[in-house]
Amino acid sequence: MVSISWIISILVLGVLVLVHELGHFVVARWAGVTVERFAIGFGPKVLGWTRGGTEYCLRLLPLGGYVKMAGEQRAEAVGKPGEFSGQPIGVRARIVAAGPIVNYLTSTLTLWVVLVAGYPELLPVVGRLVDGMPAQAAGLAPQDHIVSVDGSPTRTWDELSDKVHAAPGRTVNLEVERQGQHLTIPITTKPQEMSDPFGGRRMVGMVGIAPSGAFGTYRVSPAKAVSETFVKQRQWTQQMFLSLWSLFRGRVKFQESFTGPIGIIYMTAEATRLGITPLLYLVSILSLSLAIFNFFPVPILDGGHLFYLAVEKLKGSPISLKAQEWAARVSFALLLALFALVCVNDLSRFGLIKRLMGWWGAE
Repeated sequence: MVSISWIISILVLGVLVLVHELGHFVVARWAGVTVERFAIGFGPKVLGWTRGGTEYCLRLLPLGGYVKMAGEQRAEAVGKPGEFSGQPIGVRARIVAAGPIVNYLTSTLTLWVVLVAGYPELLPVVGRLVDGMPAQAAGLAPQDHIVSVDGSPTRTWDELSDKVHAAPGRTVNLEVERQGQHLTIPITTKPQEMSDPFGGRRMVGMVGIAPSGAFGTYRVSPAKAVSETFVKQRQWTQQMFLSLWSLFRGRVKFQESFTGPIGIIYMTAEATRLGITPLLYLVSILSLSLAIFNFFPVPILDGGHLFYLAVEKLKGSPISLKAQEWAARVSFALLLALFALVCVNDLSRFGLIKRLMGWWGAE
């Protein structure tokens, strides 16, 4: 039986597509361009109606959508007012860029809401000590709350890990809160080589502790949330491009780098079970990823159309229809192959094949 979390996850994916297409739609209408069809999803039409000369329809698979404008392709243009291809280059560029920009704005708004409302973070509280490691020898104890490292405050477990990892073989002073008392415990870290998520290897400091699993709610003021939103988005963007660069260099596997619609629905369903703020946090990441992906200069994506417009602006005439059609066919075939590959990878990566086989064999 499909749980409510899976239904919500599909709806979330549909909403991300909806706001993207709404960006194209609204800017096109503002520019006086005739919109013939506004569609969410692909496959057979489930629901449809016509209003103001525009056909609105909902299709079976909410994995995409499109806005069909009059004269969108030069071969279709007949010189009537309101045709897309008859608009100035700047107007066409704004219409094309509106979709990814709205996704970026959606990411910004949802992340700001999460930071103001508060979201759970893993606290730097010791849960388990590893035998024979420096923390045990230095006298650290379970349930110790590590307040700072060398005087630098540690709010989360990730911050604690980053500070300890950055000191291989060096002595760090941990300020610890234990049963209402504050203690300073010096620990010399043990150097150890470790792989990062992008396939690189580096020497880090280890002390031999595991988190207790205690969480705290982190929230900031509405004003501070604005700056923190842009900081986090910049970090996410850097991680995305670093991951792609590491994949290109062969330092990480394809299976670990790409997640398709099945994986997105699965992760969204899991976030839904954790609550509204984890769900919105994931929505922010997905919406930013969708914005960045659509700006890639691939012919059938928004970035590809913007590239065509840039070339048209520079050379004073559009790229030939034959060249555009050839590029569109090749890119569509490649993206379709990529889509199939990531879907198969999602089924394997998240253990969904085993679940499906279990459901199939269940009586």
